Amino acid sequence: MTERKTTAAWRSPAGEDAVDERRRMIAEAAYFRAAARGFRGGDPVQDWLAAEAEIDQALPPPERQTEERAIYEQLREEIERRFAEMRGAVNADGVRAAVDRAVVQLKEMGGYTADAINKVADTVKKDLASAAVKMGPEWQRFSAKSADSFAVWRDRGRGFLAGAATAVGEWLQQAGRRFEQQSYRAGEMTASGSFECTACGEKLSLAQPGHLPPCPNCRNLEFRRL
Repeated sequence: MTERKTTAAWRSPAGEDAVDERRRMIAEAAYFRAAARGFRGGDPVQDWLAAEAEIDQALPPPERQTEERAIYEQLREEIERRFAEMRGAVNADGVRAAVDRAVVQLKEMGGYTADAINKVADTVKKDLASAAVKMGPEWQRFSAKSADSFAVWRDRGRGFLAGAATAVGEWLQQAGRRFEQQSYRAGEMTASGSFECTACGEKLSLAQPGHLPPCPNCRNLEFRRL
């Protein structure tokens, strides 16, 4: 399969709310529909309606997107705070406790349903797994940019990072997740970064945490993080 050279940039400008984000995604999806036929024929109104149905089917309602984004930001902040407090050797139990306690604390605060928190927590764990895989089994490519939530450990020594890499790997195995690339679904809240459609290879990027849209090229709903 020939790799596509273009990258769709699904960026959410600072301050853009879920309603504006939805409208922008629909406009971009409608544009790609017209572009796919070389802007020949077709009906712009039908392109918009088809794109609107596609986006609404794949994405949560705007109010839920706003809620999930808030949960995501709070959960990551709390996990990173707990990671930063870790001293000495890191083990799998410590990593698991940091993540689980962050989830419990957010539930105890109230304001969000347990189902919404659990849904976002699964994606946060997936992001942690993807970051660990990208850095390698011994985290040779550890940096503030690539490490994601583990970046709070960037000033620790090489020995600490080596032990932390092992601990995270063991935690992932205990959680039933392997050290491998995890797939992402359209409509899923996730961290910023680059993604590739598993069907056609189309690439898109999120400039900040947000919800993944359907593939603008083939309408596939599954992606892998690059």
